[in-house]
Amino acid sequence: MTNSKKIKRNIGASRRLAPFGHVRSITFTIMLLVVALIFGCRKSGGGGGITQTDPIRSLTGNLLIVSTDGKTNLNSLPLSFVGASATVTEVTENPKKLKLDTNNFIIADGTLKLTNIDLSSSTDAAVSNKITLTFSLSGENLSRYTDTAEIFVGKYSNIYTNTLDTFTNLNEIQGDDFTTSTAHSYITFKFNDEAKTFFKDNTFNITNSNSQGGADANELKVKEMESLLKGNLQKNTIFTTYFNDVKVSFVSIDETSQFIATFKVDLTPKSALFETPYTSYNFIFNAQKGKWVQ
Repeated sequence: MTNSKKIKRNIGASRRLAPFGHVRSITFTIMLLVVALIFGCRKSGGGGGITQTDPIRSLTGNLLIVSTDGKTNLNSLPLSFVGASATVTEVTENPKKLKLDTNNFIIADGTLKLTNIDLSSSTDAAVSNKITLTFSLSGENLSRYTDTAEIFVGKYSNIYTNTLDTFTNLNEIQGDDFTTSTAHSYITFKFNDEAKTFFKDNTFNITNSNSQGGADANELKVKEMESLLKGNLQKNTIFTTYFNDVKVSFVSIDETSQFIATFKVDLTPKSALFETPYTSYNFIFNAQKGKWVQ
């Protein structure tokens, strides 16, 4: 066979095989695309669907406090939802004492507040009333569009006058109550003696009301007075109604008149709804004679 005939045969064979090579190329390309698609789906978590947001609620605290006249909301509760804004759409109270509805609750600047309220006659002071709030949530691709939370609403009770009653109803402290003091003659501290006591703001002055007016040799120990005063307060029924705890601490002895000593009384109210302008009071004891010693 001549060389020219061999060349023609090879060219013809190439032309016959060309379509099959083209098919193999297309098939290989399709396989690559399928593999890429499968791999891409696995990376995206399967299917590439839209991820929903869980509107998790963050609520700090649970007590909304109203003024003693029942007309002013005195605090707010930080409230937020992940990826969502909220409005109050339902208010449930059982039993229904406060008669609050959705118009009385607002969410603004990331806080929950009361508004347009008048609880002057609908609720007792210092009582926590449980309320369930239903929120409508708005946002993109949320996993849910409602939420509920339980809070409490209560009205302040001003216990300043009750505090004064506590102090003036304390049992008197006699000289013989100072058991470790060697000299404690003619001592009577009466807390309800209007002629010998003076109470203003957060300071209570108590003067020895014994007719003898004390004794020059008296030495009254401040540690004993701390214990005696604390014990008297803790036994008082008015105190136990409004307060959980009391701390009595010695402050100072008057440098000029050493028979005068000051003690501090710190009170812990039982409820966040007990309002008082002071939680710390100064008790100034004037023994008239003798001196206080540490």
